Amino acid sequence: MPARSPGGSHAGRPRQMSEAERRAHLVAVAGTMFLQRGYRATTMDDIAQCAGMSKKTVYQIFPAKSELFDALLTAWLAPFTLPVETGGRSPREVLNDVLCRLVNFALSERQISMTRLLIAETPYSKDIAIVLERQGIGRGKGALERWLAAEAALGTFRIDDPENAAGTLFFAAAGDFLFGLLLRTRPRPSAEDVAAQVERAVTTFCQQVV
Repeated sequence: MPARSPGGSHAGRPRQMSEAERRAHLVAVAGTMFLQRGYRATTMDDIAQCAGMSKKTVYQIFPAKSELFDALLTAWLAPFTLPVETGGRSPREVLNDVLCRLVNFALSERQISMTRLLIAETPYSKDIAIVLERQGIGRGKGALERWLAAEAALGTFRIDDPENAAGTLFFAAAGDFLFGLLLRTRPRPSAEDVAAQVERAVTTFCQQVV
């Protein structure tokens, strides 16, 4: 008779993953495979095999590869949608903090790899284009855009277009670093370098809109 664990279950029997755990596992596996092979070259069969699941199980959770990529992109963009915590700080302090967080995240090794994937694959994949449209990238759904809009409504900043302002701020702070990493022409900046560039971007911004 098979040995039993102290809890009464058979020793060595793998624990059954919950639906949420299976979903998270598939997203993680798919993310790794997309980065290694590319979106178009990766099949649902590949993902199922690498995840140790049947193809039927995978399709029960994600009926299409595009839906799996959508879930991956949602996880990838999560830091850009987290609510801005003010904590009683001045708007300038909040802006510095938010931009430092977003820029450092965008410049991380995994995020640079994901950006390269989107650049390489989007022109050739309707799936990715549809997912990007559904995600609303660059259309006011980010936390920075929403916070700038709220502050403009309060009269803190003189901004007519919070979406454009957010994009301008982000690329003023991250642009040189981002392009250098994407093109592999410069090393990853230190946190101190990022903080200094963010401070310059915020100073310029505040001089124009306060």
